[in-house]
Amino acid sequence: MSDPSPTRRGGRLRRACDLCQQKKIRCDNGKPECENCRLSGSHCTVTRRSPPIRSNTKERLAEAKSRIRELEASVITQRDLQSPFHGDRSAGSFDSLSPGYLEEPHDVETTLAMFQTHIALCGVGAAGSAERDSFCSLIHQRTGCDFDIDKFLQGLPNASGIPNSRDPEKTTSQKWPSQILVQTCIHQFVKTGLYSVFPIANVEVLQTLLNQNILDHQTQPTHIANLACLVAFTALVTELHRLEPAFSDTDPDSYLRAALSLLPRLLMEAANLRTLETFTLIVTYLLPIGHTKTADFLLAVAVRILYNIGGNRYSVILKPEGGHLRAIFWHCYILDKELAIRFGRPPLINDIDCDLRLPDNYISSWSHDHFFHRPLSSQILLYTSDLRLALIKSKIYALLYSDHGRAQPEARRLQYIRELDEELNALKYSFPSSCWPDVFATGDSPDYTFHDLSLRGVNLHLEYYFCLGKIHGASNAYSLTSPHSWSFLPSSAELFYQESRTMLLYISRIRRFLNWHTYWIHAQFILTAVVSLFRHLIISPMADTFIRDLQILENTAETFSDLDRESRATRRFAPFFFTSCFTRKLVFLAKQSSRQAGGGQHQRVRP
Repeated sequence: MSDPSPTRRGGRLRRACDLCQQKKIRCDNGKPECENCRLSGSHCTVTRRSPPIRSNTKERLAEAKSRIRELEASVITQRDLQSPFHGDRSAGSFDSLSPGYLEEPHDVETTLAMFQTHIALCGVGAAGSAERDSFCSLIHQRTGCDFDIDKFLQGLPNASGIPNSRDPEKTTSQKWPSQILVQTCIHQFVKTGLYSVFPIANVEVLQTLLNQNILDHQTQPTHIANLACLVAFTALVTELHRLEPAFSDTDPDSYLRAALSLLPRLLMEAANLRTLETFTLIVTYLLPIGHTKTADFLLAVAVRILYNIGGNRYSVILKPEGGHLRAIFWHCYILDKELAIRFGRPPLINDIDCDLRLPDNYISSWSHDHFFHRPLSSQILLYTSDLRLALIKSKIYALLYSDHGRAQPEARRLQYIRELDEELNALKYSFPSSCWPDVFATGDSPDYTFHDLSLRGVNLHLEYYFCLGKIHGASNAYSLTSPHSWSFLPSSAELFYQESRTMLLYISRIRRFLNWHTYWIHAQFILTAVVSLFRHLIISPMADTFIRDLQILENTAETFSDLDRESRATRRFAPFFFTSCFTRKLVFLAKQSSRQAGGGQHQRVRP
């Protein structure tokens, strides 16, 4: 070998030449060359190498921990550079935030799930419930037909021909409003007097926050609520004024998703009035687009914050922004009592823990301002509904639908029904005579009576009829174990069914108020009236009112068929089709009950 000196490798003498080590064969260490090199004709060499530096286990572990700390510091630095509180504002500056999730309000599967939720609340019951079994049993007994409601509803998307447009990316896409857009929203809110109806944002404080360049994210704000409130406010205002030229290129849903992405951080910091405003703004946005369950959960958070900062007590009015806090309290009170009687769930706000003194700047006497289009003033509070009607809703649930109310003797419950009916009628008679719901809910009302009617006026009329139905429906609301259990008192039964007729007649006269933006506000009113009148038809197929009531249902189905056809010109809204098909199916079943009862005067139609 050319270099016979053995070399150390890892503490051991090296005995093999380079060729033998490469081929991994035994080397005889021959001189001057080994046998393997001699036979192969190769030059036998041994390369001298320095032994590698070997660290012990503790040293290697320390090196690994040091490297991990370096990588963590690098990640934190990179995140800070991309966070919405550092650096220049750019399209990608919010990528580090968890995306807010909001279902597309036009998606077929989403709207079907919402529709099924509303159907379950309208006297049909949820799948597998005793109420659903009773309803289906009654249909089978009276018509001879089996009606699988869930199967029927599940087939509607295919029958509609509307493609499933669910886009996972669109449900999480979010945008952050510019400073100019937020300033435009503040100006619009003040100019239109929206605080009168939605007293849930103090624009003076928002203007101050905007002037502090909260949206530029140069410095981290004291509270994430400051940023969240500005973004949620922008989402609501751009949604309310989506038809205004100034907001034609805005994307309210994406702004709301941006606000939703801030909720995890918002929940972890100390709550203040801006936090309350943020949750209330989001709830107010979600309810009209059908996300009632999500809105109900977030309303619970808002109510808890409201209690924590003293909004349930009138004495808070002496503190800074105390009057505004009380205004938010009443807005939440309206929403809570409405959802309580719609969902049949206990209210979040317990009246006994609250000071229910009405705001000093609330219009306590009824006027045309409550029902017709009038210029709004931020100095006067109107709200989306009437506070006195909200107080009646609270009593309806507490006395008739709560566990305590249901446990009362029948005589006491009937007394409550009479008293609540009298109180609701007294409220109606306090309306200006030209604004009574009955004036509008007739087929021969002149069209001009609806000319200046506002959406708020429509909502008040529909809420009145809904409350009337809830009062008189309570005499039978918890007796659904068999088809024979619908044994109303004659007076309550007639008033209950008359309310359903009147509600649907009213709906036929306010078609211009029915669109995809308002559908979910009125859906439960409409569907409850449809189901109630249908129940009356199959129970009393020989009644003198059968033909008239059947015509009302057919007209309702036609109304929503027309709305469905009209929506195809822009973007089709599946719930119009769902409502029409569901109502037509009930019409078919009602005719079947008439034939089975011997009233075969109705022509057979296909289901």
